[in-house]
Amino acid sequence: MKRRPKLMPEFKARQGLVQPNQTERRWATPLRMARHVVEDTAKRVEASKALFPWRFFRGDCHCHTLHSDGIGTVRESAEMARAAGLDFLFVTDHWGVTQAPECRREGVWVGQEPGAQHHHLGILGLDHAFRPTADLAADMAAVRRLGGTVFIPHPAGWWPKVVYTQERREALWTLPAPFLMEVINGAANLVTAFDYTDEMAVALWDELLMSGRRIHAMGNSDAHSPHAIGIVWNGVLAPRGDQAAIRSALSAGHSFASEAPLLNLTAGRTRMGDRLSCGGRKEPLVATVADSRGLLRVRLVADGKVRRTWHLNGQPVCRKTIPIPAAWRRYARLEAISLDGRRGYSNPVYLDTERTRG
Repeated sequence: MKRRPKLMPEFKARQGLVQPNQTERRWATPLRMARHVVEDTAKRVEASKALFPWRFFRGDCHCHTLHSDGIGTVRESAEMARAAGLDFLFVTDHWGVTQAPECRREGVWVGQEPGAQHHHLGILGLDHAFRPTADLAADMAAVRRLGGTVFIPHPAGWWPKVVYTQERREALWTLPAPFLMEVINGAANLVTAFDYTDEMAVALWDELLMSGRRIHAMGNSDAHSPHAIGIVWNGVLAPRGDQAAIRSALSAGHSFASEAPLLNLTAGRTRMGDRLSCGGRKEPLVATVADSRGLLRVRLVADGKVRRTWHLNGQPVCRKTIPIPAAWRRYARLEAISLDGRRGYSNPVYLDTERTRG
């Protein structure tokens, strides 16, 4: 007679067969190890803040728990977010918002990630489950009408095996801009988040930007285990740290996506995510990047091409002023790599108001 396979503790917890604390004990040692990594990153970022003249809030807008296909509890996720020094965390379980009561108890925010046509939808700020239709663009519009913030997670797929088809990637061209899209997704990664699917996402981002669309970048862990929370995050330049201010700043593109470096790109009073009119070209771009552990390289990308490269060789700060040539027609953005390979991406400054969609 065949023996029945033993049920994994996390599956038993979902079915109510064991209490969540049994699952928590199973993951105690790996969680402690992961906690050391993100606590070290938190110290690194705090030191970098002294080199970076803008106030920002760090947070993750995409993670999962036992309420869907994750293997940790809401409490474990909240504890890891605090250890990582994050200012906010959205728990975006699939299939609804059953995690909401626990989120309120733990001081984290509720999101959700339903599957939709061609892509998943990351939804922030709705207190009820959203049921997608077979029309991705209509679903995004519906979320916005309901007062939610919506983003496209992992637009090219996720590590290690999921790569989206060309049809799924091309569906992004049907969406009304502006919209938010992940360019770093940490699914199934530990310690660092960036992998080949993120390289594909960045290339896709540049293609969308070159078409004249305004696409604001995000970096989220997509953690299905609390271990990964804190390996990538959004630096949000918001006036306050409440949920409304954070979501508003994200929607405006006033943020950067990062594993460690801090980035900002401005032109006079024009911020990341804003449009720069033709008349505003008299103001140069000002690039600022900081990492207390040392920068390897910073690049300025404009209209899909690397226009400037600065080799820092471990210097902690890069500050550059760049005149805007008339030939640059669409956008400019920054990307940085630290000495240990960790990456960061600024949101674009969009060029020529009348030529940019959305």
